[in-house]
Amino acid sequence: LKFVTSLARMSFDEDEDDLYKGYNNQWDPPTQAGAYSNFDDPAPQPAGGFYGTGFGGGTSFQGNAASAAAGVLHAQQAAARQGTSARRTLNSQMGRAGAPEENRPMTSVRAAGYSSAGPKGPRPLSDVQQSKGPAPPLAKKSDGSPEDQAREMEKKVNTLLEESAIANSERKYQLALEKAKEAAKKERALCKHRETNGLLDQINLDLTYSVCFNLANQYHANEMYTEALNTYSIIVKNKQYAQSGRLRVNMGNIYYKQRNYPAAIKMYRMALDQIPQTGREIRFKIMRNIGNAFTRLGQYQDAIGSFESIMEGCPDLQTGFNLVVCYYALGDRERTKKGFARLLSVRTGGMEEEEPDDDPESTVPDDDLKLAQKKRRKVAMKYVTTAAKLISPMIEKDFVSGFDYVIEQLRLSGLTDIASEMEISKAVFFLKQRNVEKAKETLVAFERKEDLVHDTTTRARAATNLSFLYFLEGDHKNADKYGTMAIKADRYNAKALVNKGNCEFRKGMDANEKGKLDEGREYFTKAKELYYEAIGVEADCTESIYNLCLVKRAMGLDSEALSLFEKLQKILPQSAEVLYQIASLHAQMGNVRAATQWYKLLISHVPSDAGVLAHYGVLLSRDDDETQAYHYHHESYRYYPVDMEVISWLGAYFVKSEMYEKAMAFFIRASQIQPKEVKWRLMVASCYRRIGSFQQALRIYQDIEKEYPDNIECLNYLVRICTELGMNSKLEEYANRLAKAERKQDKLNKIMPTNAPPMREQSPEVDHRQDAGPMLDASAAVAAVAGGGDKGKGKVFKKQVQNDDDWGEGDDVADLLPE
Repeated sequence: LKFVTSLARMSFDEDEDDLYKGYNNQWDPPTQAGAYSNFDDPAPQPAGGFYGTGFGGGTSFQGNAASAAAGVLHAQQAAARQGTSARRTLNSQMGRAGAPEENRPMTSVRAAGYSSAGPKGPRPLSDVQQSKGPAPPLAKKSDGSPEDQAREMEKKVNTLLEESAIANSERKYQLALEKAKEAAKKERALCKHRETNGLLDQINLDLTYSVCFNLANQYHANEMYTEALNTYSIIVKNKQYAQSGRLRVNMGNIYYKQRNYPAAIKMYRMALDQIPQTGREIRFKIMRNIGNAFTRLGQYQDAIGSFESIMEGCPDLQTGFNLVVCYYALGDRERTKKGFARLLSVRTGGMEEEEPDDDPESTVPDDDLKLAQKKRRKVAMKYVTTAAKLISPMIEKDFVSGFDYVIEQLRLSGLTDIASEMEISKAVFFLKQRNVEKAKETLVAFERKEDLVHDTTTRARAATNLSFLYFLEGDHKNADKYGTMAIKADRYNAKALVNKGNCEFRKGMDANEKGKLDEGREYFTKAKELYYEAIGVEADCTESIYNLCLVKRAMGLDSEALSLFEKLQKILPQSAEVLYQIASLHAQMGNVRAATQWYKLLISHVPSDAGVLAHYGVLLSRDDDETQAYHYHHESYRYYPVDMEVISWLGAYFVKSEMYEKAMAFFIRASQIQPKEVKWRLMVASCYRRIGSFQQALRIYQDIEKEYPDNIECLNYLVRICTELGMNSKLEEYANRLAKAERKQDKLNKIMPTNAPPMREQSPEVDHRQDAGPMLDASAAVAAVAGGGDKGKGKVFKKQVQNDDDWGEGDDVADLLPE
């Protein structure tokens, strides 16, 4: 073989240990060049190059080819097992084999012949196969040793801790507590296992601390304060936990929730003693908690000491606000002003006014940083606004000067938006003082165009409030004016749109009352469009939805109104107004069963509302459930005993039931409420007649006749009762007065126009002469009494009186009473 032959011609000196042996500081350029060429290309060369001339000379080494090849293969296999450096050494030795020994100069301009790339050319397959053997078998896992068991148990404890923390973050406090208890149980088992197996050096104190702290925290989240305090006490009393004293803050928080403020202060101070001076922020937070606890105890001076220390070291808005509250509680005006100025001097993230958007119509949502900034600003503005509203009425001699001082301070601090808010609050304070005119003057000041202090949004709010005030006063013209102004200032103001819609709705109602139905429908349509627009601006604007339902009901669209009311009821399930509208619509549409259900639901929310009880009683009366109708009417009377409709119904109910004594009580109450109304006194007298107290009835009739001598109805009853009592002298007198009153009434009826109703003493909507049936003819009564008359006629007259007086047996007793 050529490969074997070429190897046989190479010499391999196993005894040559030093590659630089024989160095004699001589430099033979041709020989050295040949050697350098051989190191660069140690592979076999073709005939005439490497084999013909040899390495540095013309002779070749003669020997046994087979033994030489075997020796070379053995050397290559040994080099493969030893690594890269050994192979490189072998290659260099092989490159020098077969050449005469010569001295190699050490020079800086020539390489020694080593290369990081290793030998060039392919390696024999036998070398690769013999250098790698089969992979050793995998080591078997040892049976459960105590250490392995402890590691598995510790892993389970950590898993339970993580699950408990995750459940707490998801507000699943009960599940978090269960996981925490299980983790504590397994951790105790782990410690016992290590003690039993002599692994005390492996006990993990950090794990024990974490388990106990998590358990206490879950007790706290589940409001199991006693268990939480016990667990925290175990932790803080253990000296092995270096930083456990800080947990006294948590214990103080629990005492604070339990309103045990002295114990909370004690815990906060103990925790404060263990916080180093380098932890300024946490020290100031604990001091703020101490100040809050003193405030709850009413020890405002001690609280001021804590808050002032914080404001001197690390001021923040919450502490500044609390300091102002303490000054306000002590009634110290000067210190309150200083505290408010110090609060305004705090400049934290969010106090700066919000920059307007470059593109207001942009639909790109705000990023997280922008949302966080808005949230901080909202909180900051809340503290400042609340403090300003609190101290404005008390820092000066009168609240007007106080508001002016606060507004000026806010403007000097650059908080113009809060200053405008305070001016509106000033108007609201006037309203609380029932000074509507001053409130309107304050709000009208926003209308001045030359006042550049107020922005467009603030002016829109002022106009909205003015529209609301004028609407409540019944000045619909000015209400409409300022409602239009508010919409022009801010078209996306839902409250302004609702106020404007209310004005249009009121115009429609007035037009309907005047009989202008077409004009009223136009106003209703405008109101409906405004309400729809308000809903488009704020989908949860319940006022616009409710008013829209009323508009549809006024337009006769009862089904649409009912559908909208039912949708609104899902948004406001506790609203009594919405429930009443739904029940009323069902009753109006004839759905008695559905109306009954809604009325029951409404009464469960407002059980003492007399109007609701009365309406439900009327519905039951229409459904012929007189017993339940009486119950709800009586309940309504119990809560509101001056409702004339309820009193009338109860009186008629007892008349139908022939319980005249009870009916009399309600008619007497009605006569007390309306003393100038004759009908109630006539009904009281009729009840006396029904129970046989004729003398009492006669006295009531006579009293009425003295006050109202021309009352035909009273004279009729006097003629009748005198006939029944056989008082002939009185009978003739009252009969003459009756005839005279009737003639007078006839003359008046002839004088009045034919289309005008006849003049009556009583209420025009009810004909109370139905109380005693058909009226008697006065001349016939006089003739019957004066001459004795025909006995038969007398009997007929008496029978007629008895039948006419039986108004308790008829089915139309309710007609006796007001509608």
